[in-house]
Amino acid sequence: MRKKMATALMILMVLALLKPDMLFGQYKSVAMGVKLAPNIGWLKVDGDGYNREGIVPGLSWGLITDFYFAQNYAFSTGFTVSFHNGRISYPDIQSDAIGVLDRRYRLKYIDIPLMVKMKTNQIDKFRFFGQIGVQPGVRIASKAKDTFIASSPVFTVNRDWHNIDSQTHLFRATMIVGVGIEYPIDKSSAIVAGINFVNGLSDALKGKNAVDGTINHKGIPNAFELSLGVIF
Repeated sequence: MRKKMATALMILMVLALLKPDMLFGQYKSVAMGVKLAPNIGWLKVDGDGYNREGIVPGLSWGLITDFYFAQNYAFSTGFTVSFHNGRISYPDIQSDAIGVLDRRYRLKYIDIPLMVKMKTNQIDKFRFFGQIGVQPGVRIASKAKDTFIASSPVFTVNRDWHNIDSQTHLFRATMIVGVGIEYPIDKSSAIVAGINFVNGLSDALKGKNAVDGTINHKGIPNAFELSLGVIF
């Protein structure tokens, strides 16, 4: 069901890009702005012996562009630089010893949100909105910080942040669902705040487990973010 929703949303966004006259009609209004969004993220895992080790803070920032095709409806896009972090543990082999690797991830993406935004009429000075869409992205950096604890003989190996681009996928896809509020500063600009759930649709990790080669590494990034911005 989730993949079908994402496919339908993607088709709508492509039509908006290819045939703007079909969707925008007589409306030409465009709003642009900037945003900053701290988040708490995690990697969803389901392999045997793989465990999620809590949530990790991250951050994203970028530009917003809303194309209105009706008074209270807009196609929202732009670009976002996203720092999505997570932490998992899983069985591993190092120095010919079997143990558990506790790995913390720093994943950096450039994302292109493709969303439909729906607003209420003004209530006092506020306007409320909901938004839903998909967000394809390209990985531009990935690093890991490791703590390996061997079981027999017992020893620990620590490794500081290091590049793991060869162990992560280049592309990703997410679905975004969010709600928010606008407060006008003047006739042409407003402060925007919202909460979004960033639901991963694709696996960020690749490769096979060193202990059991039948198990593939798998970690799907998810996050809640608090988006703060200004639109003009």
